[in-house]
Amino acid sequence: MANENDQAYARKLAQIEANENLTILSSMNQVNDEKVKQYIVYTDYRENGQQESTSSIFVYTPYANVDRFGHSTVDFQAQLLFETNKWKKEMHITVLETLGAASRLAVYDFQNLGLAQLAVKAFCNLANKLEIETIDGNISTFDRDDFKKVAHILEKYGFEVQTDAGQSSGSFIKTRKA
Repeated sequence: MANENDQAYARKLAQIEANENLTILSSMNQVNDEKVKQYIVYTDYRENGQQESTSSIFVYTPYANVDRFGHSTVDFQAQLLFETNKWKKEMHITVLETLGAASRLAVYDFQNLGLAQLAVKAFCNLANKLEIETIDGNISTFDRDDFKKVAHILEKYGFEVQTDAGQSSGSFIKTRKA
């Protein structure tokens, strides 16, 4: 399986590098059949003079994502969709999703692979680079089953999570410290 994963990883890396609209934020290529040690974190965010934009950070891994022909079954397993307002120095996380299967979306880290954490870490690094003052977003009731897990990931990266009383929903915010 490692050889097929290596080939799928190399194909995806070449595809991303060839696309001028995508930027690789981080990657790792250590073969391991039991854990995610091969991944690519990339974004479609472009520094093109626009003051407001909507972009995504994607996480791809060949782990549990290669069919019997050696091809990736999905293009990415995690997506963090965000809006940037450079006038106000704000970013808003619209959706943090990880793919559980090609046809199922859920807002939790599927099988605890760490993909959501990779996306949040890359997002925070991008926000720091852009000197963003405030990042916010919401955790909806759709996240009910894994609210604690999502909240833990966000708190790990310095977000303050506010829970709605009696609900598995709330909001989160992170402000840049002077």
